[in-house]
This record gives sequence, C-alpha cells and structure tokens, in this order.
Amino acid sequence: MSDVDPVGARTRAEFMLLLRRRREVAGLSYRQLERRARQDGGTLPPSTVATMLRRSTLPGPELIATFVRACGADGGEVAAWLSTRARIASAGTSGGVTEPPEPGVVVPRQLPPGVPGLVGRRSALAELDAADSGLVVVTGGPGVGKTALAVHWAHRARNRFPDGQLHVDLRDCPSTGAALANLLVGLGVQAGAVPADDRQAAALFRSVVADRRVLLLLDGATSAEQVRPLRPGAAGSCTVVTSRDRLVGLAVHDSARVVEVPPLDREHAVRLLAQALGERRVAAELSAACRLAALCDRLPLALRLAATAVDHTSATPIADLVAELLVDPFGALAVHADLRLDAAFDLSYRALDPVCRRVFRLLGTLPGAVDTAVVASAADLPLSEARGVLRRLVDGHLVVRGEADSHTVRGLLREYARGLGAPARHETAAA
Repeated sequence: MSDVDPVGARTRAEFMLLLRRRREVAGLSYRQLERRARQDGGTLPPSTVATMLRRSTLPGPELIATFVRACGADGGEVAAWLSTRARIASAGTSGGVTEPPEPGVVVPRQLPPGVPGLVGRRSALAELDAADSGLVVVTGGPGVGKTALAVHWAHRARNRFPDGQLHVDLRDCPSTGAALANLLVGLGVQAGAVPADDRQAAALFRSVVADRRVLLLLDGATSAEQVRPLRPGAAGSCTVVTSRDRLVGLAVHDSARVVEVPPLDREHAVRLLAQALGERRVAAELSAACRLAALCDRLPLALRLAATAVDHTSATPIADLVAELLVDPFGALAVHADLRLDAAFDLSYRALDPVCRRVFRLLGTLPGAVDTAVVASAADLPLSEARGVLRRLVDGHLVVRGEADSHTVRGLLREYARGLGAPARHETAAA
C-alpha cells in the first residue's frame, strides 16, 4: 500500500487532493502512466489524466482504478480508492457531506471585446505578464484606460488559463452576492444551487475553481472588501482588478501587485489621434495635434472623444477644436449625451466622502501647488485630518502629490473641480 491512504477523505476536494498526491508519490509523468496502463491492458491518455487531476469533478471508478494501478497500487489499495469514492459519491446525494454542485462542461470565455489599437502600454503590459498568478490591481485616474489595458492583456494571456476566463463589472453588481452568483453561474453551477449567504457562496466559488487555472477580471472595484470574497483560492489562478483607487489594503494585506496606468506620453497620444483621424491629417496639422493631446491631458478617453468631435465635421481643422477646448473643454468633448468626459470624472467624485469632496473643490480654486498646512487652514481642518484627506485624494488619482509635501489638481481635473463651485468653509454635506 502507498503512504497515500484515501480512506480518510470526506469530500471530493480531499479525495482529488489525495489522488494528485498519489501520482507525486509514484514520481511518474503522464507519459509514464500511459505506458504503464497500456502494459496492464488499459488506456490512460495524458490529456485525460491532466483533465482529471485539474478538475474537482469526481472521476469514474474505472478511470480511478486504471490510474492508481498505473501508479503502482496493489489490489487492496485499488479497492480502498474505489470504496472511498463510492462513499463520497453517496454522501453527495444523500444529505451527508455537503459538496459543491458539479460545474458544467463549458469553459467560461467571458472577456469583453478588446479595444483595437492599444498604444503606449508596453511597460504596464510587461508588469502584467510578470504576474502569471495571484492578485493584480490595475489603477489610474478616470479616463486613463485601465479597463482597455486589462482586457487587452487578458485576451493576450488567455491561453495561460485553460480552465476559463471570467469577467464581472462590479459597477453593475449591487452586492457581493450578485457578483458571486454571476461567477458561479458562469462556471456551470445552477442558479438555484447558489447559496443566499455570501460566505457560503464565496466558499462554493473557491471549491468550484479549486485545482483549476482561471483568469478573473474584476472591473471597477471601489474597495478591498469588495474584492476579497471574489478571489479564487487556487494558486495557479490570476485575479486582475481595475480600480480608480490604489486599493492599498490589497497590497498590504493580500500581497497584490499594483500596476499604475499613467496618461500616455506625447508620442503615443498623438499616435492615438493618428489612428482615429488618419496619419496624413495629423501629419498635416502636427502642431495642432500635439496641442490637442496636451489639452486632453493625454488621456485615452479624452483623445478618443476629441477625435470623434473632429471627425463629425471632417473638414474642420484640428486647430478649431483646440480653440474650443481652451474656452469650454467639457463642452467641446461632449460628442453625445451619453459620452461625456465629465461624466467619467463624476464617478470618481461621487465616490468621495463629503470632506474629500469639499477639499477637492477647494484645491480647484487654489493657485498652483499647496502644502498640507495651507489646505488645512483653507479647509478649516486639523492638520492630521487634512493629511488623511489628501492621502485619499492622491490614492484616488484626483490629486497629484509633488515634492516637499505639495499637492495640486492638474489640467482637466482642475477645470472640473472649478466647475463644481467653491465650497463653503464649514461645509460638511455632500455636494
């Protein structure tokens, strides 16, 4: 008998863990197992073994017997494996040990379509490539292209995760339970079998994806607490989270890798305009295109809106849009009622608490960069509270921290803050 004894296994997960351990003890490759099974008159293709050991589904008795015999099991050990399998299978249908429902055979492929023509993200893509598994937070300010980057990388890396790619837009999920239900149903669990209790649903999710290699893309997270119940427990899986906040709690407590997505540099910002408007047109008005890129803060969303605004009247020179941006940037980029840059900024602003909103609007009225003491005095806050507020604004990518404790709101965000209006000195309610 091997030192791997299946008799004590009570669940499928424990049984499958012991089954994998049996091969490790035997020290045999999939090809060696295939040859041994053939010598014994059986068949055991390597692909079958790989699938069996990767999934949490309980294998059939004949496959288990063939596998453990190829691993060197004698008749008594084979009988022990089959007896344990029968007991676990019976418990799963008779109300004994609670087991997760069997997932469906369809491997989830839920990634949204990628944005064509992604430019200027080589460094960030390399960071994501280095994160083959674990937890990654893709973070940056509004309109910087976090989702486009994450989706682009996920499509490029999908072959690393043969057991599926899952996607949840957390902005459309009213609760953790709704997000878990979406994930479980995507993995083949019947909707009626999803527990109503969030902790049980999270445990079921981890059970279903155990021993699988899946990619999970969580888009639009607002807090670490929102992410933690949705993480697979399997070491070979990867969770990519996009967020406007740095989610420092995930970096500190969950060893998350943080990938910062900055605005494009000037070269790639102009290249994005050239993709949308045509190389010849941008080359003919290169100076205006460079100015347009700068006025758009080199944000991909703003640049695409600007390209759409110019293209609506293709005879209009790029320089004319530049002149409009200098007067009314958000009006010039409002190409449609549902496509507004300030709407993207609204999402970040509304996520702030009332004090952070007030300080953000205040920074829009203060000239240049100011230090914490100036902000504390202007906002009538204790220095320690002002420091915490500024830290939250920096983590949310609404304020830039410079050298010597200086803070500023730049470019379009400053125009946005000014447009919100100056706050009253003692205001506490949300704007």
